[in-house]
Amino acid sequence: MDSRMLSEIYHEETKYNEREMRKFQHRIDWNAQPPPYKEYASEKKVDLLPYLPFHHSPLTGESLAGIDLETAQPFGLSEISCLLYFTHGVTAVLQYASGQTLYMRAAPTAGGLYPTEIYLAARGLSALEDGIYNFLAKEHALVPAWEGDFWDAFEQYCLGREAIRESNLLLVLTAVYQRSVWRYQERAYRRILLDTGHILGNLALYAPKEGFVPYPIGGFVDSSLNRLLFLEEATEGVLAVVALPRRDRVDPADIPWHASAASRRRMHPVQHATLHLELHRASSILPEELSVAVPAPSMADPLDLSRHADANDAVVLPQVTFDLTDKMEQTVLRRRSTRAFTGEPFFLEEIAAILNFAYPSGPASSPPLFAPELLETYLIAQKVIGLSVGAYRLNPRNGIRLTRLTAGDFHVQTQHFSLGQELARDAAVVVVHVAHLKMALARYGDRAYRYLHLDAGHIGQRLNLAAVHLGLGASGIGGFYDDEVNSLLGLSLDHIVVYITTLGRPKGE
Repeated sequence: MDSRMLSEIYHEETKYNEREMRKFQHRIDWNAQPPPYKEYASEKKVDLLPYLPFHHSPLTGESLAGIDLETAQPFGLSEISCLLYFTHGVTAVLQYASGQTLYMRAAPTAGGLYPTEIYLAARGLSALEDGIYNFLAKEHALVPAWEGDFWDAFEQYCLGREAIRESNLLLVLTAVYQRSVWRYQERAYRRILLDTGHILGNLALYAPKEGFVPYPIGGFVDSSLNRLLFLEEATEGVLAVVALPRRDRVDPADIPWHASAASRRRMHPVQHATLHLELHRASSILPEELSVAVPAPSMADPLDLSRHADANDAVVLPQVTFDLTDKMEQTVLRRRSTRAFTGEPFFLEEIAAILNFAYPSGPASSPPLFAPELLETYLIAQKVIGLSVGAYRLNPRNGIRLTRLTAGDFHVQTQHFSLGQELARDAAVVVVHVAHLKMALARYGDRAYRYLHLDAGHIGQRLNLAAVHLGLGASGIGGFYDDEVNSLLGLSLDHIVVYITTLGRPKGE
Protein backbone atom coordinates (compact mmCIF):
# COMPACT_ATOMS: atom_id res chain seq x y z
CA MET A 1 0.00 0.00 0.00
CA ASP A 2 1.24 3.50 -0.89
CA SER A 3 2.74 5.13 2.23
CA ARG A 4 2.08 8.65 1.00
CA MET A 5 -0.87 10.62 2.34
CA LEU A 6 -3.74 11.06 -0.08
CA SER A 7 -3.07 14.78 -0.57
CA GLU A 8 0.40 13.88 -1.85
CA ILE A 9 -0.99 11.27 -4.21
CA TYR A 10 -3.75 13.57 -5.45
CA HIS A 11 -1.45 16.53 -6.04
CA GLU A 12 1.11 14.44 -7.91
CA GLU A 13 -1.55 12.78 -10.06
CA THR A 14 -3.14 16.12 -11.00
CA LYS A 15 0.06 17.99 -11.85
CA TYR A 16 0.24 19.38 -15.37
CA ASN A 17 3.36 18.40 -17.28
CA GLU A 18 3.96 19.48 -20.86
CA ARG A 19 5.13 16.00 -21.87
CA GLU A 20 2.08 14.29 -20.38
CA MET A 21 -0.76 16.71 -21.14
CA ARG A 22 -2.43 14.14 -23.35
CA LYS A 23 -3.73 12.28 -20.29
CA PHE A 24 -5.63 15.43 -19.24
CA GLN A 25 -7.17 16.00 -22.64
CA HIS A 26 -10.73 14.84 -23.16
CA ARG A 27 -13.62 15.68 -25.40
CA ILE A 28 -15.91 18.15 -23.68
CA ASP A 29 -19.58 17.39 -24.27
CA TRP A 30 -21.08 20.87 -24.13
CA ASN A 31 -24.58 19.42 -24.19
CA ALA A 32 -23.87 17.59 -20.93
CA GLN A 33 -22.68 20.60 -18.94
CA PRO A 34 -24.26 20.62 -15.46
CA PRO A 35 -26.21 23.83 -14.71
CA PRO A 36 -24.32 26.22 -12.38
CA TYR A 37 -27.34 26.62 -10.11
CA LYS A 38 -30.10 24.58 -8.53
CA GLU A 39 -33.78 24.67 -9.45
CA TYR A 40 -36.61 24.58 -6.90
CA ALA A 41 -40.37 24.47 -7.29
CA SER A 42 -41.46 26.24 -4.14
CA GLU A 43 -44.21 28.69 -3.21
CA LYS A 44 -42.26 29.89 -0.18
CA LYS A 45 -39.36 31.62 -1.89
CA VAL A 46 -38.17 34.75 -0.14
CA ASP A 47 -37.57 37.47 -2.73
CA LEU A 48 -34.45 39.44 -1.83
CA LEU A 49 -34.39 41.73 -4.89
CA PRO A 50 -36.39 44.61 -3.36
CA TYR A 51 -33.78 44.95 -0.62
CA LEU A 52 -30.88 45.64 -3.00
CA PRO A 53 -29.57 49.23 -3.24
CA PHE A 54 -30.42 49.49 -6.95
CA HIS A 55 -33.11 51.20 -8.99
CA HIS A 56 -33.19 48.32 -11.47
CA SER A 57 -32.94 44.56 -11.14
CA PRO A 58 -29.45 43.27 -11.96
CA LEU A 59 -31.15 40.16 -13.36
CA THR A 60 -33.72 41.65 -15.74
CA GLY A 61 -33.13 45.40 -15.87
CA GLU A 62 -36.69 46.01 -14.71
CA SER A 63 -37.41 48.77 -12.20
CA LEU A 64 -37.25 47.77 -8.55
CA ALA A 65 -39.93 49.13 -6.26
CA GLY A 66 -37.52 48.86 -3.37
CA ILE A 67 -38.21 48.82 0.32
CA ASP A 68 -38.83 51.88 2.46
CA LEU A 69 -35.79 51.69 4.70
CA GLU A 70 -37.57 53.81 7.33
CA THR A 71 -40.21 51.12 7.83
CA ALA A 72 -38.04 48.06 7.06
CA GLN A 73 -37.06 45.60 9.74
CA PRO A 74 -34.22 46.99 11.90
CA PHE A 75 -32.26 43.85 11.14
CA GLY A 76 -33.05 41.15 8.65
CA LEU A 77 -33.69 40.83 4.95
CA SER A 78 -31.94 44.02 3.86
CA GLU A 79 -28.63 42.94 5.43
CA ILE A 80 -29.02 39.36 4.21
CA SER A 81 -29.86 40.45 0.66
CA CYS A 82 -26.84 42.74 0.34
CA LEU A 83 -24.52 40.28 2.05
CA LEU A 84 -25.42 37.46 -0.34
CA TYR A 85 -25.41 39.69 -3.39
CA PHE A 86 -21.99 41.25 -2.86
CA THR A 87 -20.58 37.89 -1.83
CA HIS A 88 -21.81 35.70 -4.69
CA GLY A 89 -24.73 37.36 -6.43
CA VAL A 90 -25.35 37.86 -10.16
CA THR A 91 -23.59 41.06 -11.20
CA ALA A 92 -24.19 40.77 -14.97
CA VAL A 93 -26.29 38.72 -17.38
CA LEU A 94 -24.89 37.89 -20.82
CA GLN A 95 -27.17 36.71 -23.60
CA TYR A 96 -25.52 34.78 -26.44
CA ALA A 97 -26.81 34.45 -30.00
CA SER A 98 -27.17 30.72 -29.37
CA GLY A 99 -29.80 31.50 -26.75
CA GLN A 100 -27.52 30.58 -23.86
CA THR A 101 -27.55 32.85 -20.82
CA LEU A 102 -24.49 33.34 -18.63
CA TYR A 103 -25.04 34.69 -15.14
CA MET A 104 -21.80 36.35 -14.04
CA ARG A 105 -21.21 36.44 -10.30
CA ALA A 106 -19.51 38.62 -7.71
CA ALA A 107 -16.65 36.14 -7.26
CA PRO A 108 -14.51 34.68 -10.07
CA THR A 109 -14.69 31.04 -11.01
CA ALA A 110 -12.67 28.78 -13.30
CA GLY A 111 -14.41 28.35 -16.65
CA GLY A 112 -17.59 30.13 -15.54
CA LEU A 113 -18.72 26.93 -13.78
CA TYR A 114 -19.62 28.22 -10.27
CA PRO A 115 -19.36 24.96 -8.32
CA THR A 116 -20.01 26.58 -4.90
CA GLU A 117 -23.49 26.62 -3.37
CA ILE A 118 -24.47 28.80 -0.40
CA TYR A 119 -26.94 27.76 2.28
CA LEU A 120 -28.15 30.16 4.96
CA ALA A 121 -29.21 29.04 8.44
CA ALA A 122 -31.27 31.48 10.50
CA ARG A 123 -32.75 31.58 13.96
CA GLY A 124 -34.55 34.18 16.03
CA LEU A 125 -35.17 36.66 13.20
CA SER A 126 -38.58 38.26 12.76
CA ALA A 127 -37.98 38.52 9.02
CA LEU A 128 -37.26 34.80 8.48
CA GLU A 129 -38.62 31.58 9.90
CA ASP A 130 -36.05 29.47 11.73
CA GLY A 131 -34.50 27.02 9.33
CA ILE A 132 -32.02 26.38 6.53
CA TYR A 133 -32.36 28.09 3.15
CA ASN A 134 -30.62 27.70 -0.20
CA PHE A 135 -29.51 30.91 -1.90
CA LEU A 136 -30.81 31.04 -5.48
CA ALA A 137 -28.40 33.47 -7.11
CA LYS A 138 -30.19 33.31 -10.47
CA GLU A 139 -33.33 34.76 -8.82
CA HIS A 140 -31.66 36.47 -5.86
CA ALA A 141 -33.98 34.67 -3.53
CA LEU A 142 -33.94 32.23 -0.64
CA VAL A 143 -35.84 28.97 -0.81
CA PRO A 144 -36.57 27.18 2.48
CA ALA A 145 -35.00 23.76 2.55
CA TRP A 146 -35.66 22.62 6.11
CA GLU A 147 -37.65 24.34 8.85
CA GLY A 148 -36.61 24.32 12.47
CA ASP A 149 -33.90 25.38 14.89
CA PHE A 150 -30.71 23.48 14.06
CA TRP A 151 -28.34 25.60 16.15
CA ASP A 152 -27.40 22.97 18.71
CA ALA A 153 -26.51 20.59 15.86
CA PHE A 154 -24.42 23.22 14.07
CA GLU A 155 -22.57 24.07 17.26
CA GLN A 156 -21.89 20.41 18.03
CA TYR A 157 -20.80 19.48 14.50
CA CYS A 158 -18.57 22.58 14.29
CA LEU A 159 -16.70 21.47 17.41
CA GLY A 160 -18.43 23.84 19.83
CA ARG A 161 -17.37 27.10 18.21
CA GLU A 162 -18.41 30.08 20.35
CA ALA A 163 -18.98 32.17 17.23
CA ILE A 164 -21.94 29.97 16.28
CA ARG A 165 -23.48 30.32 19.73
CA GLU A 166 -23.31 34.12 19.37
CA SER A 167 -24.84 34.18 15.87
CA ASN A 168 -28.32 34.32 14.40
CA LEU A 169 -27.05 33.65 10.90
CA LEU A 170 -24.69 31.10 9.39
CA LEU A 171 -23.56 30.64 5.80
CA VAL A 172 -22.63 27.12 4.72
CA LEU A 173 -20.56 26.82 1.53
CA THR A 174 -20.70 23.53 -0.32
CA ALA A 175 -19.17 22.14 -3.50
CA VAL A 176 -21.22 20.56 -6.28
CA TYR A 177 -18.31 18.59 -7.70
CA GLN A 178 -19.55 17.69 -11.15
CA ARG A 179 -20.01 21.30 -12.21
CA SER A 180 -16.22 21.59 -12.31
CA VAL A 181 -15.21 17.94 -12.79
CA TRP A 182 -17.21 17.93 -16.04
CA ARG A 183 -14.54 20.16 -17.56
CA TYR A 184 -11.41 19.90 -15.44
CA GLN A 185 -11.62 16.23 -14.43
CA GLU A 186 -9.69 15.31 -11.29
CA ARG A 187 -7.82 18.61 -11.06
CA ALA A 188 -11.23 20.21 -10.54
CA TYR A 189 -11.02 19.80 -6.77
CA ARG A 190 -8.17 22.31 -6.68
CA ARG A 191 -10.26 24.81 -8.63
CA ILE A 192 -13.37 24.22 -6.53
CA LEU A 193 -11.47 25.07 -3.37
CA LEU A 194 -9.92 28.18 -4.95
CA ASP A 195 -13.34 29.32 -6.21
CA THR A 196 -14.82 28.88 -2.74
CA GLY A 197 -11.87 30.86 -1.35
CA HIS A 198 -12.78 33.73 -3.70
CA ILE A 199 -16.27 33.78 -2.19
CA LEU A 200 -14.83 33.77 1.33
CA GLY A 201 -12.68 36.75 0.34
CA ASN A 202 -15.74 38.74 -0.71
CA LEU A 203 -17.66 37.67 2.37
CA ALA A 204 -14.91 38.58 4.82
CA LEU A 205 -14.53 42.04 3.28
CA TYR A 206 -18.21 42.86 2.86
CA ALA A 207 -19.79 41.36 6.00
CA PRO A 208 -18.59 44.17 8.34
CA LYS A 209 -20.41 46.66 6.10
CA GLU A 210 -23.70 45.03 7.14
CA GLY A 211 -22.74 44.89 10.81
CA PHE A 212 -21.43 41.31 10.93
CA VAL A 213 -18.18 39.89 12.26
CA PRO A 214 -17.33 37.00 9.89
CA TYR A 215 -15.88 33.84 11.48
CA PRO A 216 -15.07 31.25 8.80
CA ILE A 217 -14.89 27.73 10.25
CA GLY A 218 -12.95 25.00 8.47
CA GLY A 219 -13.00 22.39 11.22
CA PHE A 220 -16.26 20.45 11.41
CA VAL A 221 -17.63 16.90 11.32
CA ASP A 222 -18.20 16.49 7.59
CA SER A 223 -20.65 13.60 7.46
CA SER A 224 -22.85 15.12 10.18
CA LEU A 225 -23.10 18.50 8.44
CA ASN A 226 -23.73 16.81 5.10
CA ARG A 227 -26.60 14.83 6.64
CA LEU A 228 -27.96 17.96 8.30
CA LEU A 229 -28.24 19.51 4.82
CA PHE A 230 -29.42 16.22 3.27
CA LEU A 231 -26.56 16.27 0.77
CA GLU A 232 -25.64 13.29 -1.38
CA GLU A 233 -21.98 13.00 -0.44
CA ALA A 234 -20.94 11.59 -3.81
CA THR A 235 -22.13 14.78 -5.51
CA GLU A 236 -21.95 17.60 -2.95
CA GLY A 237 -20.09 18.30 0.29
CA VAL A 238 -19.60 21.08 2.84
CA LEU A 239 -16.35 23.05 2.50
CA ALA A 240 -16.77 25.85 5.04
CA VAL A 241 -19.15 27.34 7.59
CA VAL A 242 -19.18 31.06 8.32
CA ALA A 243 -20.69 32.27 11.59
CA LEU A 244 -21.98 35.85 11.46
CA PRO A 245 -22.38 37.35 14.93
CA ARG A 246 -23.51 40.97 14.96
CA ARG A 247 -20.91 43.53 15.84
CA ASP A 248 -23.34 45.51 18.00
CA ARG A 249 -23.84 42.46 20.22
CA VAL A 250 -20.39 40.94 20.55
CA ASP A 251 -16.86 42.10 21.10
CA PRO A 252 -14.75 40.17 18.56
CA ALA A 253 -11.96 39.96 21.14
CA ASP A 254 -14.26 37.89 23.38
CA ILE A 255 -14.75 35.12 20.80
CA PRO A 256 -11.76 32.76 20.55
CA TRP A 257 -10.44 32.33 17.02
CA HIS A 258 -10.31 28.62 16.22
CA ALA A 259 -10.97 28.33 12.51
CA SER A 260 -9.32 25.00 11.80
CA ALA A 261 -9.00 21.43 13.00
CA ALA A 262 -6.91 18.50 11.88
CA SER A 263 -8.10 15.31 10.22
CA ARG A 264 -6.61 11.98 11.20
CA ARG A 265 -4.70 9.80 8.81
CA ARG A 266 -6.70 6.84 7.53
CA MET A 267 -5.08 4.35 5.18
CA HIS A 268 -7.27 2.81 2.52
CA PRO A 269 -6.98 1.81 -1.14
CA VAL A 270 -7.02 4.70 -3.59
CA GLN A 271 -9.65 4.77 -6.32
CA HIS A 272 -7.98 6.90 -8.98
CA ALA A 273 -11.16 7.19 -11.05
CA THR A 274 -12.69 9.39 -8.33
CA LEU A 275 -9.57 10.82 -6.78
CA HIS A 276 -11.22 14.13 -5.86
CA LEU A 277 -13.85 12.31 -3.81
CA GLU A 278 -11.22 10.11 -2.19
CA LEU A 279 -9.27 13.19 -1.11
CA HIS A 280 -12.37 14.93 0.21
CA ARG A 281 -13.23 11.87 2.29
CA ALA A 282 -9.65 11.44 3.49
CA SER A 283 -9.59 15.06 4.62
CA SER A 284 -12.88 14.74 6.50
CA ILE A 285 -13.26 14.78 10.27
CA LEU A 286 -15.33 11.83 11.52
CA PRO A 287 -17.81 11.88 14.42
CA GLU A 288 -15.51 9.73 16.54
CA GLU A 289 -12.73 12.30 16.04
CA LEU A 290 -14.47 15.14 17.89
CA SER A 291 -11.66 15.15 20.42
CA VAL A 292 -9.00 15.99 17.82
CA ALA A 293 -6.90 18.91 19.02
CA VAL A 294 -7.72 22.21 17.39
CA PRO A 295 -4.54 24.17 16.55
CA ALA A 296 -4.91 27.93 16.71
CA PRO A 297 -3.17 29.28 13.60
CA SER A 298 -1.27 32.52 13.82
CA MET A 299 0.69 34.62 11.39
CA ALA A 300 3.34 34.76 14.12
CA ASP A 301 3.65 30.96 14.15
CA PRO A 302 5.51 30.00 10.95
CA LEU A 303 6.38 26.40 10.41
CA ASP A 304 10.02 27.20 9.73
CA LEU A 305 11.31 30.57 10.87
CA SER A 306 14.55 30.22 8.96
CA ARG A 307 12.70 30.31 5.65
CA HIS A 308 11.27 33.71 6.51
CA ALA A 309 14.46 35.45 7.58
CA ASP A 310 15.06 38.48 5.39
CA ALA A 311 18.35 39.23 3.77
CA ASN A 312 20.03 42.54 4.51
CA ASP A 313 19.23 43.79 1.02
CA ALA A 314 15.49 43.10 1.25
CA VAL A 315 13.25 45.64 -0.50
CA VAL A 316 10.80 47.23 1.93
CA LEU A 317 7.73 48.36 -0.02
CA PRO A 318 6.13 51.74 0.71
CA GLN A 319 3.26 51.70 3.21
CA VAL A 320 0.68 52.69 0.61
CA THR A 321 -2.78 51.71 1.85
CA PHE A 322 -6.44 52.30 1.09
CA ASP A 323 -9.79 51.42 2.63
CA LEU A 324 -12.42 49.61 0.56
CA THR A 325 -15.20 49.96 3.14
CA ASP A 326 -17.10 52.65 1.25
CA LYS A 327 -16.13 51.36 -2.20
CA MET A 328 -16.73 47.63 -1.78
CA GLU A 329 -20.03 47.55 -3.68
CA GLN A 330 -18.71 49.46 -6.69
CA THR A 331 -15.53 47.39 -6.72
CA VAL A 332 -17.41 44.07 -6.70
CA LEU A 333 -19.70 45.28 -9.49
CA ARG A 334 -16.70 46.33 -11.62
CA ARG A 335 -14.68 43.19 -10.95
CA ARG A 336 -14.05 40.96 -13.95
CA SER A 337 -11.15 38.64 -14.65
CA THR A 338 -8.89 40.56 -17.03
CA ARG A 339 -8.62 38.94 -20.46
CA ALA A 340 -5.46 40.72 -21.65
CA PHE A 341 -2.78 43.06 -20.33
CA THR A 342 -1.02 45.84 -22.21
CA GLY A 343 2.45 44.85 -21.02
CA GLU A 344 3.01 48.32 -19.55
CA PRO A 345 4.78 48.59 -16.19
CA PHE A 346 3.41 49.17 -12.70
CA PHE A 347 4.71 51.84 -10.40
CA LEU A 348 6.22 50.53 -7.19
CA GLU A 349 3.50 52.31 -5.21
CA GLU A 350 0.80 50.40 -7.12
CA ILE A 351 2.10 46.94 -6.36
CA ALA A 352 2.78 48.08 -2.77
CA ALA A 353 -0.85 49.16 -2.37
CA ILE A 354 -2.13 45.82 -3.75
CA LEU A 355 0.11 43.72 -1.52
CA ASN A 356 -0.56 45.85 1.57
CA PHE A 357 -4.27 45.26 1.03
CA ALA A 358 -3.85 41.52 0.48
CA TYR A 359 -1.58 41.21 3.54
CA PRO A 360 -2.65 43.95 5.97
CA SER A 361 -0.48 44.53 9.01
CA GLY A 362 -1.74 43.84 12.51
CA PRO A 363 -3.98 41.08 13.85
CA ALA A 364 -7.08 43.28 13.96
CA SER A 365 -7.00 43.81 10.20
CA SER A 366 -5.67 40.44 9.11
CA PRO A 367 -7.90 38.38 6.80
CA PRO A 368 -9.77 35.58 8.63
CA LEU A 369 -7.88 32.69 7.06
CA PHE A 370 -7.90 29.04 8.06
CA ALA A 371 -4.17 28.38 8.24
CA PRO A 372 -2.19 31.49 7.25
CA GLU A 373 1.05 30.07 8.59
CA LEU A 374 1.09 27.42 5.86
CA LEU A 375 1.18 29.60 2.74
CA GLU A 376 4.29 31.20 1.30
CA THR A 377 4.07 33.93 -1.30
CA TYR A 378 6.51 34.57 -4.13
CA LEU A 379 6.47 37.45 -6.56
CA ILE A 380 7.88 37.52 -10.09
CA ALA A 381 8.49 41.15 -10.99
CA GLN A 382 8.38 41.56 -14.77
CA LYS A 383 7.74 45.28 -15.21
CA VAL A 384 7.68 47.43 -12.08
CA ILE A 385 9.28 50.85 -12.09
CA GLY A 386 11.54 50.96 -9.04
CA LEU A 387 11.87 47.18 -8.63
CA SER A 388 14.47 45.09 -10.44
CA VAL A 389 13.13 42.25 -12.56
CA GLY A 390 13.42 38.86 -10.93
CA ALA A 391 11.86 36.40 -8.51
CA TYR A 392 11.28 37.46 -4.89
CA ARG A 393 10.06 35.89 -1.67
CA LEU A 394 7.46 37.98 0.12
CA ASN A 395 7.45 38.45 3.90
CA PRO A 396 4.23 40.18 5.05
CA ARG A 397 5.20 40.65 8.68
CA ASN A 398 5.63 44.23 9.88
CA GLY A 399 5.24 45.65 6.41
CA ILE A 400 5.79 44.04 3.02
CA ARG A 401 9.39 42.97 2.44
CA LEU A 402 10.67 41.38 -0.75
CA THR A 403 13.86 39.33 -0.79
CA ARG A 404 15.18 38.73 -4.29
CA LEU A 405 15.97 35.10 -5.02
CA THR A 406 16.98 35.30 -8.68
CA ALA A 407 17.57 38.24 -10.99
CA GLY A 408 16.33 38.11 -14.55
CA ASP A 409 13.48 38.66 -16.98
CA PHE A 410 11.21 35.60 -16.77
CA HIS A 411 8.23 36.65 -18.88
CA VAL A 412 8.90 33.88 -21.42
CA GLN A 413 9.03 31.28 -18.66
CA THR A 414 5.90 32.58 -16.91
CA GLN A 415 3.95 32.40 -20.17
CA HIS A 416 5.15 28.86 -20.75
CA PHE A 417 4.38 27.48 -17.29
CA SER A 418 0.96 29.17 -17.46
CA LEU A 419 0.07 26.88 -20.38
CA GLY A 420 1.04 29.52 -22.94
CA GLN A 421 -1.30 32.21 -21.64
CA GLU A 422 -0.28 35.69 -22.80
CA LEU A 423 -1.71 37.08 -19.57
CA ALA A 424 1.34 35.80 -17.72
CA ARG A 425 3.75 37.13 -20.36
CA ASP A 426 2.25 40.63 -20.36
CA ALA A 427 1.64 40.91 -16.61
CA ALA A 428 3.63 43.46 -14.65
CA VAL A 429 3.71 41.07 -11.68
CA VAL A 430 2.98 37.37 -11.18
CA VAL A 431 2.09 36.33 -7.62
CA VAL A 432 2.61 32.67 -6.73
CA HIS A 433 1.30 30.94 -3.61
CA VAL A 434 3.11 27.78 -2.56
CA ALA A 435 3.27 25.55 0.50
CA HIS A 436 5.51 22.86 1.95
CA LEU A 437 3.02 20.02 1.72
CA LYS A 438 4.62 17.58 4.15
CA MET A 439 4.86 20.23 6.86
CA ALA A 440 1.25 21.23 6.27
CA LEU A 441 0.09 17.61 6.44
CA ALA A 442 2.03 17.06 9.65
CA ARG A 443 0.03 19.86 11.25
CA TYR A 444 -3.48 19.36 9.89
CA GLY A 445 -3.52 15.98 8.15
CA ASP A 446 -5.07 15.79 4.68
CA ARG A 447 -7.42 18.61 5.68
CA ALA A 448 -4.48 20.95 5.18
CA TYR A 449 -5.00 20.59 1.44
CA ARG A 450 -8.38 22.25 1.78
CA TYR A 451 -7.05 25.07 3.94
CA LEU A 452 -4.18 25.81 1.56
CA HIS A 453 -6.43 26.27 -1.46
CA LEU A 454 -9.27 28.04 0.36
CA ASP A 455 -6.80 30.53 1.83
CA ALA A 456 -4.99 31.06 -1.47
CA GLY A 457 -8.32 31.75 -3.17
CA HIS A 458 -9.23 34.17 -0.39
CA ILE A 459 -5.98 36.11 -0.74
CA GLY A 460 -6.30 35.91 -4.53
CA GLN A 461 -9.66 37.65 -4.30
CA ARG A 462 -8.14 40.39 -2.16
CA LEU A 463 -5.53 40.86 -4.89
CA ASN A 464 -8.32 40.99 -7.50
CA LEU A 465 -10.36 43.61 -5.65
CA ALA A 466 -7.33 45.73 -4.83
CA ALA A 467 -6.30 45.81 -8.48
CA VAL A 468 -9.80 46.70 -9.66
CA HIS A 469 -10.08 49.47 -7.08
CA LEU A 470 -6.85 51.00 -8.43
CA GLY A 471 -8.01 50.75 -12.05
CA LEU A 472 -5.64 47.85 -12.75
CA GLY A 473 -6.25 44.29 -13.95
CA ALA A 474 -6.01 40.88 -12.35
CA SER A 475 -6.65 37.30 -13.35
CA GLY A 476 -6.14 34.07 -11.45
CA ILE A 477 -4.49 31.07 -13.09
CA GLY A 478 -5.28 27.62 -11.74
CA GLY A 479 -3.78 25.66 -14.63
CA PHE A 480 0.02 25.58 -14.85
CA TYR A 481 3.00 23.28 -15.23
CA ASP A 482 3.54 22.70 -11.55
CA ASP A 483 7.15 21.56 -11.50
CA GLU A 484 8.29 24.35 -13.84
CA VAL A 485 7.03 26.94 -11.36
CA ASN A 486 9.03 25.23 -8.60
CA SER A 487 12.11 25.24 -10.80
CA LEU A 488 11.91 28.94 -11.58
CA LEU A 489 11.50 29.80 -7.88
CA GLY A 490 14.29 27.44 -6.86
CA LEU A 491 11.99 25.34 -4.67
CA SER A 492 12.18 21.62 -4.04
CA LEU A 493 9.28 19.42 -5.10
CA ASP A 494 8.29 19.15 -1.45
CA HIS A 495 6.67 22.51 -2.11
CA ILE A 496 3.41 22.52 -4.04
CA VAL A 497 2.19 25.39 -6.17
CA VAL A 498 -1.29 26.32 -4.98
CA TYR A 499 -2.36 29.36 -7.02
CA ILE A 500 -1.07 32.02 -9.38
CA THR A 501 -2.44 35.55 -9.78
CA THR A 502 -1.37 37.78 -12.66
CA LEU A 503 -1.50 41.57 -12.24
CA GLY A 504 -1.14 44.13 -15.00
CA ARG A 505 -2.64 47.06 -16.85
CA PRO A 506 -5.82 45.89 -18.59
CA LYS A 507 -6.01 46.12 -22.35
CA GLY A 508 -9.20 47.68 -23.68
CA GLU A 509 -11.65 45.26 -25.26
